Amino acid sequence: MPTKPELLDSAIAVLRRGENLTIDAVAREAGLTKPGVVHHFSTKEALTVAVVDRLIDRWESDLRTRASDEASSVNKLRAYVDYALTGTFDQSDLALLADVNLRDRLCALWAERLDPWFGSTIEADAASRASLRAARLLADGAWFNAALGIPTVLDDERTALHSIALQLINQGDPQ
Repeated sequence: MPTKPELLDSAIAVLRRGENLTIDAVAREAGLTKPGVVHHFSTKEALTVAVVDRLIDRWESDLRTRASDEASSVNKLRAYVDYALTGTFDQSDLALLADVNLRDRLCALWAERLDPWFGSTIEADAASRASLRAARLLADGAWFNAALGIPTVLDDERTALHSIALQLINQGDPQ
């Protein structure tokens, strides 16, 4: 019988293919019966929350390769911008939007866990905060479009776009 983490990987594979996240779909992917999945996740809600938690774990792991938990808020934002502009994303990264009935809860979970990486708490004047926010919004758009499969950034633009985002952070850094 697959472990809970293996079932979550099966759920992510379902999302990666663009399918709806259901207990039946996860059971098919994992080669189990529906009761086999329900043994670990009693409801679709429990499964969906666990999937988003697993994705956030992956994001945090990747972010921590770029900046430690003890890094300054500006350096954490740099790490996020770097990850969002250079990482690989797919439809599974949009799991927080998978269920309209859970969207508020999942977005709150996403914000609670990832907010330290978004530069939201950096104290600076309005112009500096605007530069930092622009870098974050640029990064948000890059990963979101990549996850949707919308080719927005051409390969020959990627390095320059990354550089522009980092310039915005440097411009806004209150040091």
